[in-house]
Amino acid sequence: MIFARLAVVLTCGLLTFSLAGGAALAQDAPSSGGAFIGRIFDATGLRTPPPPAQDFVRDSRSEQLEYRGFEATPAKDPKRKAAAHLRGMSAELDAAAAENRRRAGRVAAPDAPAKPAR
Repeated sequence: MIFARLAVVLTCGLLTFSLAGGAALAQDAPSSGGAFIGRIFDATGLRTPPPPAQDFVRDSRSEQLEYRGFEATPAKDPKRKAAAHLRGMSAELDAAAAENRRRAGRVAAPDAPAKPAR
């Protein structure tokens, strides 16, 4: 019973504090949740600025950084075939498929029912 009363008192206190504090902070409230979380990290010291770069790091970097773009430049693919060559390959495949169907027609499948006599 005492725990239930304590929970109710704490909940009411937190609600009162959040309403009163929320009204006071509404003037300078952050525009997004990320800014609010950032302020919490800054206040607790969890987010600190990065330390300055070491001498060997500064010396190894050039003054002007040259980054490559994210999109790849389309290069000519050596494996690409010409349209005429693809049509010829298609004709060869069609001929091979027809030959395979012809050969398969001569073989009787063991599970196939016997052909009815006409």
